[in-house]
Amino acid sequence: MAKIHVLVPNQELADYALQIIAEEKIESCSVQVIHTNAAVRTAREAIQDGANVIVARGLQADLIREYTKIPLVNISMTGQEVGLLVEEAKHLVQKDNPVIALIGHYTMFPDSSYMDEIFHVRLRFYTYEDRSRIETITQKAVAEGADLVIGGERVLKCMRQYPATQALFLRTREDSLRKALHVACKMVYTSQVEKENNAQFMTVLETVYNGVFKVDMQKIVTAANHAAAWILNQTEASFIGRRMTEVMPQLEESYLDRVLRGEREIMTTTLAVGRDSYMSSIAPIAYDGKIAGAIISIHKIPTGSSKSQDLFGDNLLLGYFSLGDFHKIETKSERMKQCIELARTYALSSGPVIIYGETGTEKELFAQGIHKNGYQKNSHYLTVNCSGMTEEQQIAVLFGKEDETGREKGALERAAFGTLLIRDIDELCLRCQYRLLRVMRYKVFMKTDIEEIPSMEVRLIATARAELAEKVMNGQFREDLYYLLNAFAIHLPPLRERREDIPGMVQNYFRQYNKKYSKRVSLTRGGMEELCNARWDGNALQLERFCERLVLTAHKRNMDEVWIRGLLRELYPKIETHGGVKSVVIYEPPEKEAIEQALARCGGSRQKTAELLGISTATLWRKMKKYGIE
Repeated sequence: MAKIHVLVPNQELADYALQIIAEEKIESCSVQVIHTNAAVRTAREAIQDGANVIVARGLQADLIREYTKIPLVNISMTGQEVGLLVEEAKHLVQKDNPVIALIGHYTMFPDSSYMDEIFHVRLRFYTYEDRSRIETITQKAVAEGADLVIGGERVLKCMRQYPATQALFLRTREDSLRKALHVACKMVYTSQVEKENNAQFMTVLETVYNGVFKVDMQKIVTAANHAAAWILNQTEASFIGRRMTEVMPQLEESYLDRVLRGEREIMTTTLAVGRDSYMSSIAPIAYDGKIAGAIISIHKIPTGSSKSQDLFGDNLLLGYFSLGDFHKIETKSERMKQCIELARTYALSSGPVIIYGETGTEKELFAQGIHKNGYQKNSHYLTVNCSGMTEEQQIAVLFGKEDETGREKGALERAAFGTLLIRDIDELCLRCQYRLLRVMRYKVFMKTDIEEIPSMEVRLIATARAELAEKVMNGQFREDLYYLLNAFAIHLPPLRERREDIPGMVQNYFRQYNKKYSKRVSLTRGGMEELCNARWDGNALQLERFCERLVLTAHKRNMDEVWIRGLLRELYPKIETHGGVKSVVIYEPPEKEAIEQALARCGGSRQKTAELLGISTATLWRKMKKYGIE
C-alpha cells in the first residue's frame, strides 16, 4: 500500500521519479504516467488504495486539488530547470535578446530575478489559478510579441492556432521532483504523527472519568469521549459536528468565547445537568502562539453526604428548595457578569459566602444559584432574616429553643446537609456571631452558651447591605467571623451603576405582567428613556413593582414619559428635613436636577451649560423644554 503516489504526464518524469525513490530509499511510494483527462479518476483510485499524499504537476495537480480532498504536493520548477529551458528556447529561436513567454500554474515557477541579464533574453511569466483562462493567457502572450511560448499540454494545444510562434513543452527534471518528494515524505511523517497523537488523545479520553469535549474555533465539537456521552445520556457520534452550546446549553457561551479569544488561560465554572451539579474547566488548544480550539472537561461535584441524596423529595414537600439560578440573571453589565462568574466558582466550594448589595438587588437569586450549582443541590435550602429581632429571638431562630413542650430545632439543624441563607447578617448580635463561628469554623453546634455537640454539615451563605469591615471597626461584628466570611465575597452593583440592563429588565417585566393581566401595554421611546434615567434606589425590586403597577393601571396602550414621570412622583416622593421638620419634595428626574444645577453654576448661560454637560446647545434646549425648565 503506497503512502505517496506520484502522477506525471510522461515517461521521462516517471524515470526521474523512480531513480530518486531508489537513491533516497523512499518506502511506500508508487509512480504512474497518466493523461490529464484521467488525473482525477487515478487520484481517487490511489486514495482508495490508501495513499496519504499525491505528487503531481501543472493542470493535472490543479484538477486533483479541485476534485479530491487528499493532500497534494505540486511539482514546482527550480531556477536551474528554468535556465535549461531558456537555453533550449534561445537555440530554437536563433535570435538576439528574444521574448520568451512561460505559461503555467501559479505554483510552478520559482523566483527568476536576473535571468534576463544572465541569459540575454526578455522573460515574461503568465500564470493562472483557473485552468479555463489558459487559452486567453496563451493568446495574450502571443499578442504581446512572444518569440517562443513554453507551456504544458494544454498550452501547446492552444499554440496550434499560432504557427508563426514557436512552442516548447514545459519540461521539469530531477531537481523539482526530488524537492517535491522530500516535501511529500515530510507530509506523510506529519500525518503519521498526527494519527498517533489522535490515537493517544482518544485513548486518554476513553480512560478518564471526566466528560471531555474538543471544539474548534467555531465552537463545533470535533471529539468527545464516552464519559461525556454518559453524562448527557447521548452517544459520542451525536456530538460531532454540532455547536457546543447546542450540545450543552447549560455552559455559558461567553466563557468559551473568552478562552478562544485568548483572554483567559483557563475558565472554571459550574453547571447543572438534571439533578446533578458538575464542575467544568475550559482550556485553549494552543501551539505556535495561536489558539486552534479548546478542551472542555466536566466532572460531577461529589455530594457532601449520602443523606443529602435522600432529601430531594422531602425538600419539595416542606418547601425547603431553591427556585433561582444564574441563567435567570440577564445582564449586559461587565461588572454583573464578573459577579456571576465569581458566584459560579464559589459554588465549587463548601465554604461560606457573603453577598453584599443594596436593598432590591439580586442577592437572594445569587444565593439560590450558588446552592443549585454546588454539591448541596438536592438538599435543603433555607432562608432566615434576623434583622429586627431581639438577641433571644435570633438565637432561637438559628439554634433552636427548649420549653415545656420540648425542643424546637433551629434553622442550622433544619438545613443539615444543605444550605442556609442568613439575610442581613450585619444585623446579627455578637452572641449569635460567636455561636455561628463555632459551627462554621470548628464544626460544633452550641445548644446553649456552654453545651457543644458535633454539628451536621451545612453550607452558609450570608447577605449584607453594609460592609462588614465598618462593623468590625465599630466593634459590632466579630473580626474572626468577618475573615471567615469575607474570603468569598461578592459585591453586587446597584442598578444605577448598570443602567444598560434596565431596557432588557423592563421588557421582561412588561412581557410578564401583560400576560398576567391580559393587557398589551408598551412604552414609547421617551417612556423607556425616563425609566432608564430614574434613580431606582430600590434596584430590581423597585423596578419590577413599578412596571407591574404601570401595566396594571395603564389607561392607554403606549405609555410615554409624561405618564411615567407623574407616577414616579406619586409613588416615590423625596423626603427632606429642614430645621427638624420633614417635608415631601416632588420627585424630579436626576437629569433634570443635573441640568438645573449646571444652569445655576453657569449663571443661566445656555452656551456654557451645554459645554459643561458635554452636549450641544440644541440638545440642551430640547431637554429644558422636556423638563419644563425656564
